[in-house]
Amino acid sequence: MMRILVVLLVLVPGVAFAQERVVLETVTLQPQEKKSVSIDATKKTRIGWDHVKEATSDTCKNMCVMMTPPGMAGYAQATGGSMRLDPIDGKITVILENLEAFPLEIVIYKEELP
Repeated sequence: MMRILVVLLVLVPGVAFAQERVVLETVTLQPQEKKSVSIDATKKTRIGWDHVKEATSDTCKNMCVMMTPPGMAGYAQATGGSMRLDPIDGKITVILENLEAFPLEIVIYKEELP
């Protein structure tokens, strides 16, 4: 009985916070290219990106992609990343920049938060 209770306490909270990932687009960023992504939003939303193909720290010497919301510090990551952002005037905008010397194909997504 105690094991069932422990399993429920561990699993149930994770289920309550499950979010649906919605792919916004797949793009190929050329070296040093920047792309602005803007979505309509009424509440805090996670915006993120992932590689279409696996990237490793060996291929990404400069952390691959930097994601920057206007007026905020950027966040660079080699293997994909995301930010939880509040909308401003009903929109969330980020700029994605390829920091590498070769093209990178990425998937841009959003997750609405509870």
